[in-house]
Amino acid sequence: MHLVRFDRHRSHRSHRCLVRGSVLLLVALVALAAASGAVQGQEPRPREEEIGAIQVYLTAGQALGEIFEGAAGADTVVAVLTGVERAGLEKKLGESLPSDTLVVLRPRDVAGTLLGYAVITEEVGKYRPITFLVGTAPDLRVKDVEVLVYRESRGGEVRHGRFLRQYRGKSAEDPIRTNRDILNVAGATLSVNALNHGVKRVLLCLGTLASRGAL
Repeated sequence: MHLVRFDRHRSHRSHRCLVRGSVLLLVALVALAAASGAVQGQEPRPREEEIGAIQVYLTAGQALGEIFEGAAGADTVVAVLTGVERAGLEKKLGESLPSDTLVVLRPRDVAGTLLGYAVITEEVGKYRPITFLVGTAPDLRVKDVEVLVYRESRGGEVRHGRFLRQYRGKSAEDPIRTNRDILNVAGATLSVNALNHGVKRVLLCLGTLASRGAL
């Protein structure tokens, strides 16, 4: 029987090399996995400070009071889009609607006269949804937009009146696009795009529902 002799010093050195090589392999695999995720469009999870704190600016009632002067109250209509209506809207928007149901607030004055329509909606900015209210006149032109809740660390300038005033008078026929009929805000492009998209979607939905008397 043949015995294989070990050189103890060489054995320890080989072991250290093996461990060091294993660590380097593990690091390489982790880096490869991260790179693979980036290639597939998987962004790394944002840090908490990048996401931002939740900022509540207005309640729905406060926003209605700001937009509809003289409003004494509001009733609610829950309108449902038909399959054909939804398909048509999705074609115009170029993407799927989040729901076929639209909750529409109808503010009225003390005499019961309709002052317009309002819809609370959400659109994702960079990481989290922005909650805002779109208020229109009875002719479905925008009276004003108010940001209710903001959840991003940057881009909060979109809640200011000097930006939101740009939506006044807009209808579903307007582009409502960044740097076309809505001026961008430096450092807040994603939030601007989110509000643009939400306002356009609300106006298109209201127009479709109004055309068949569902409002």
